[in-house]
Amino acid sequence: MERIFILLPEFDKACKHIGITDEIIREIEEYLCIHPESGSIIQGTGGIRKLRWALPGKGKSGGARIIYIDFIIHKKIYFITAYRKNDKENLTKDDRNILKSLIAILEEELSKKKDKS
Repeated sequence: MERIFILLPEFDKACKHIGITDEIIREIEEYLCIHPESGSIIQGTGGIRKLRWALPGKGKSGGARIIYIDFIIHKKIYFITAYRKNDKENLTKDDRNILKSLIAILEEELSKKKDKS
């Protein structure tokens, strides 16, 4: 499956903080090209998914959570943020509301670009 990956600044910052390297990001991208719907949908976010990913020396359960959205018709996956399970179990309601607003903005921008082409 073909996808363009966009890493938002918050994702880059989070990766540096928790030790997700460029190599790990490439592995995640390769995995999501084959399995774009593998992360579980986070309710109340407009389709954002949470993917569990093992970090070196940790299993999936103690590893990272990758927060992303796949805009299928635009063939784009946005990496939004990431965190360690030990740092945060789940997103709060406020987090989910903010993410839902972000998704609405991204969808609007993608639709504008599609209309121009």
